[in-house]
Amino acid sequence: MKSIKTKVLLFFICIFIHIQAEKADLIIYSYDRPIQLYALLESLEVYTENLDTVQVIYLVTNQDYEDAYQKVWKDFLHVKRFKQGSQPRKDFKPLTMQALLNCSNEYVLFAVDDIIVKDYIDFDDCINQLKKYNAYGFYLRLGKHLDYCYAMSRKQPLPSFVFDDGNVCAWKFRAGSCDWGYPNTVDMTLYSKKRVISHFHSLQFTTPNRLEGAWSSLAGSVQSQIGLCYAETKIVNLPLNLVQKDWSNRHMDFLSAEELLTVFNQGKKIDIYPLYKIKNNAAHMDYEPTFMSRECPLQYGEIQ
Repeated sequence: MKSIKTKVLLFFICIFIHIQAEKADLIIYSYDRPIQLYALLESLEVYTENLDTVQVIYLVTNQDYEDAYQKVWKDFLHVKRFKQGSQPRKDFKPLTMQALLNCSNEYVLFAVDDIIVKDYIDFDDCINQLKKYNAYGFYLRLGKHLDYCYAMSRKQPLPSFVFDDGNVCAWKFRAGSCDWGYPNTVDMTLYSKKRVISHFHSLQFTTPNRLEGAWSSLAGSVQSQIGLCYAETKIVNLPLNLVQKDWSNRHMDFLSAEELLTVFNQGKKIDIYPLYKIKNNAAHMDYEPTFMSRECPLQYGEIQ
């Protein structure tokens, strides 16, 4: 049986380790998708460590969606939110820059609302790996089993990895194609906040898609740099429907935004448990979710 002194010492060691851990901040974009956003926020709560500030920039087309988002905020009180106004194309960049300035940590990620985290992530580890290899970004949507590009509907070869320890892999962007050669994305990639701010100041963008498109114009300057990913993907995009009108992105057309709003207003949420460690071969995956009551206790995979 441990002595009181030993227990006190272990307690303070744990506190010290917790204080020393580096954290990341997250900015999420959401548009008429309260049920998808709920699933993303729930999966972040279950599967992530050392994630600090979570901010959501969201847009609604009518009061019904706004009322649904209010239900989301009640269940995730820690989330900071910024509602876009009647001229969303004008306020999108200012709100994004304001959210970046609100981030108190040195590293930041972006996400869209159809993402679900499917495995455990410690952002302290991601940050340490970025520093160790002086990498451009840590790509949580990529993994060694990601050999298909959903957006382009074709196979994509894995790049030649310059480093692979069985857990973390590194490659140069110029050696990658499709998703592996796409360094600037709003799909859960960890970046230096300072670098992101310097990039965004010079870009013009009015929506998340146009942000990513404008950001991709700078990809040529980082082709010689390296990206990092885990051997297995940590997140997956579920393109259930299409709400934005900038690009005709490939999607399932599973249920419309209105139909999913009806499901959400029935007190239901997406069951994220079946997605635990699912072996998706593409960053986006066709998947028909099951729904469960938001009152049900959450189930999730065992900590490994």
